[in-house]
Amino acid sequence: MYSRYFKFFSAVAGFMAVASVSGLAAADMTVNQPVLSKDTVWAGKVSVLQAVKVPKKVTLRVMPGAVVRFSDKAGLNVEGVLKAVGNKSAPVTFTSEDSSPVAGCWPGINFSEPKKGSAPGSSLKRCIISYAASVSIASCSPEIKNCTITQGQQGIMLARKAKPVISGNTIRDIAGSGISCQMGAFPTITGNTIEKCRQYGILSSQNSEPLIRNNTITGCDTGISVQAAQLIEGNVIKDNNCGLFASIAGTVFTIKSNRFINNITGAVCQQYTSPIFEKNELTGNKEGLVCFRASSPVVKNNDFYKNKKAILCIQISHPTITANDIHDNEKGIYLHLSSYALINGNNIWNNKIQVELGNMSSDWERRVKHKPTRGRQAQNINMASRAKAVPEKLDDGAKIMGSVDATGNWWGADVTQEMDSKGPQANIKSLIDGYDRPTRTYKGYSGIYLEDRINYSGWKEAKIKGAGIN
Repeated sequence: MYSRYFKFFSAVAGFMAVASVSGLAAADMTVNQPVLSKDTVWAGKVSVLQAVKVPKKVTLRVMPGAVVRFSDKAGLNVEGVLKAVGNKSAPVTFTSEDSSPVAGCWPGINFSEPKKGSAPGSSLKRCIISYAASVSIASCSPEIKNCTITQGQQGIMLARKAKPVISGNTIRDIAGSGISCQMGAFPTITGNTIEKCRQYGILSSQNSEPLIRNNTITGCDTGISVQAAQLIEGNVIKDNNCGLFASIAGTVFTIKSNRFINNITGAVCQQYTSPIFEKNELTGNKEGLVCFRASSPVVKNNDFYKNKKAILCIQISHPTITANDIHDNEKGIYLHLSSYALINGNNIWNNKIQVELGNMSSDWERRVKHKPTRGRQAQNINMASRAKAVPEKLDDGAKIMGSVDATGNWWGADVTQEMDSKGPQANIKSLIDGYDRPTRTYKGYSGIYLEDRINYSGWKEAKIKGAGIN
């Protein structure tokens, strides 16, 4: 059921090779020269027949309203300066000259810095770029603002310490990824609309650390996939298969004030990934937050509501879940395979099932010889292989019972009344644990094992102020 989380989402393979840039001034013109020798202006209708290079110390300026069409092997390779600045009524258009264009049918625009450095100041503003292989940026930082990039093979690809500001753009209907950051890129990605990308809305890999803020990402396979990031804040991540996939071992970063709406999976913290996950809203997702394979995020002051499962912790995941508002979900918190989360100071109320323990047995773990436990100390142990040893015999009358710390929460009026009447050592109907199924057997292991319980003692009599998004 959870096998898809074993898969490490990999970065998009390779950096797209892109051809070059071109041009000379005129109203209607044909460009068929490989290198610009001097500053040049393009205006009107421009047909580019071969790859054109804008060399260092040369500026190509493309005027508002210009429509630049490229043959299948033509593109712009910018080592100097490209200024393509349109306006609302007259954008600059870069597209294919093919009568039936498809994604990637012309090489696109490639910004790169020559070995001795290039002049600053390249910019794409209010441009429409369609059917390109990509807009590629390496070792330089052109501004890309208020553009529409559509129907491409890739959207914007960044590499080799590129630090551009990418803001206010619409990137849609991309065969690959909307924005891809590789090889140490550090862009600021803010205020963009990214939609209908078949792979990733935003992908960060290979030591890249983007700042991702205030974007709207919809209809992608994965909205955001990061191996590292400066900050992920204020984004609306909606209607994706996976909203956010984080796989950042050993790096603490913050996922803050985002809205995860109607995704199949809202957010995933993959193996050993432990971000601060705070002040996010998760609603309408099949799975809200998934903590997988020894991930231990701090989950605080979030709102989880109207999800099928609000929080899932699978395979020795140990998040700290505190000061959240978790309500009106089919399942509030589901813990599986010895995921001993700390669940304290939350409002957990009006869920069909408040907390459920899946395969949880400290008894089994202790009694299996040569078997690494699934507890906290096992985070750095390889869990791939499974020992065949016979467990130790449980002494008659022994009271071995593990428990999940879920103390100090408010559970809603009805559950609080049930707790008040039954006390802290009772079977509460909306808490599914070892009270419901005290023992179980395991295939390949003899004996009967005690299941873990939920310690709900110290419950609050009233809703906790400050829990959830303040």
